[in-house]
Amino acid sequence: MKTITYASLRAEHAWMVVSDQLQQRNNMLSKGISHLERSPSELPMASRLMILRYHLRMSLRQLTQEARRQAKEVDDVDGLQQQWLHVHQLFFLLRQIDTELKRAATENETLRAWVESLEGRVYRSALVHLN
Repeated sequence: MKTITYASLRAEHAWMVVSDQLQQRNNMLSKGISHLERSPSELPMASRLMILRYHLRMSLRQLTQEARRQAKEVDDVDGLQQQWLHVHQLFFLLRQIDTELKRAATENETLRAWVESLEGRVYRSALVHLN
């Protein structure tokens, strides 16, 4: 049985926040792809977002599998360190996705206008929660 501590609750909260943010990016990429696919001239950018979404999903799957495997092999103290390592890996993935999405929006007017229409509602950073 694992002991619940303040530190373990903080790590769990951080994991929930970054996971939520990654899910939002996945949804945003999906909607962005659908938005771009409406215009044949935007298909190359839609393809680029598909690749980015694939990277997000595969990286998330790999990181989660590694975390589950490691969780079985460690005690509570090491488990907490491993959990924070997993959170930071997920946050790094989130930053990668955000950077690539920003770069794509900089290069494509249609995508930029669409992202700007969302920013106030959906697109926020998890940085505040994780520091």
